[in-house]
Amino acid sequence: MLKADQRGFSLVELLLTIILVSVVLAIGYNAFAYGIKAWENYVIRQEAEAAVRLTSLVITNEINYASYLEIRKKADDWTSTEVQGNDRLIFINNAGDIILRAITAAGNVDTTIAHTEKSTLELSFSKPVDNNIPASYLDNSLKFSVKARYTDKDGVDEDGDGIPEKAVIYSSNSAVLISNMLEGSGFPVSDKSLYSQATNCTPGDRVLYRTTIERFNPGAPGGGFTCGL
Repeated sequence: MLKADQRGFSLVELLLTIILVSVVLAIGYNAFAYGIKAWENYVIRQEAEAAVRLTSLVITNEINYASYLEIRKKADDWTSTEVQGNDRLIFINNAGDIILRAITAAGNVDTTIAHTEKSTLELSFSKPVDNNIPASYLDNSLKFSVKARYTDKDGVDEDGDGIPEKAVIYSSNSAVLISNMLEGSGFPVSDKSLYSQATNCTPGDRVLYRTTIERFNPGAPGGGFTCGL
């Protein structure tokens, strides 16, 4: 029971209080949502950067010792009759994972190099231009790029088809010297290979290589030489 000198809250005061509480809650919610979004962006970038860096490192280590190399596009993928035992391939499978495949007598053995939950991965392989000789390419080097893209953010129109590609989160462009490539037989000459001809050097999205080569077994020296004695 109210005393004579007491009074309750007026309707205006209640409305003002509700409005102030609503503003405070809205500010707090927006700050929380902004923090969550910033954290999600951080996680997406860290995942993308780790996948790109790891893939670049694996490709460099693998290709460096190759004696044979071929680049193709998915539409011209190798058939079972075109590969040999101990061949190795690097490509992106239908699930979007970057795969290292080893060809063995028992069948294919696939190892996942990189997998991302919040982005999509891209591979591009090409034969680098020889800057010292016009319209020629380096036979013992491989240029490649690895990209991770957003799934929900558009970027620029990279291929000129009027449709913007998804924005790039993180990318790496590298070149690796192929130390053991065999002269004259280290790469194929075919209409499917994107490494063999000056008129067919557009990038591909998969690479096949092998590191086993025929070892040189020297015979006995001839001509009466005594090997330095």
